Amino acid sequence: MKQKSISGKNLDKTITSEDILGKEVFDVDGTNIGVVEKVLIHPKNLEFVGISIDKGFLRKGLTIGKKYLWRITPHAVILNIRVAFEIKGKMVFDNEGRRVGKVKSIELEGGKNILASISVKPGMIGAEINIPARDIKEVGEGVMLKTKKESYYEVKK
Repeated sequence: MKQKSISGKNLDKTITSEDILGKEVFDVDGTNIGVVEKVLIHPKNLEFVGISIDKGFLRKGLTIGKKYLWRITPHAVILNIRVAFEIKGKMVFDNEGRRVGKVKSIELEGGKNILASISVKPGMIGAEINIPARDIKEVGEGVMLKTKKESYYEVKK
């Protein structure tokens, strides 16, 4: 049924909150990030700001700004980025392929999806290692560094 509009605009191709809520969210690589929980609208200028994502039981939710949304389809919401938070828990390897440890936490630049550094736990014992983003070569199934793992340990005399 055709929807009437007092603005004079054709609203047949618009998307409603009902179309978005509950949809799965995928990043640019196809990784499932979670499910759309809320649609965020600015209270004064009434513009669409972004979405809030439920990442599941016992996992902290996530807010994604509209500039990171690539497409809203009938089946899912697709992002134009890889979500930086998703590297938490990944294995970290040095430039020679040796295991450094596991990503325990991340630090972002401001409120953006730009990685500033990662904190890596080498194993059961040992202090966490802080690795700046400039030392990260690639992020995929794991995190590859540009340097040797020894460069992150203090030299004891």
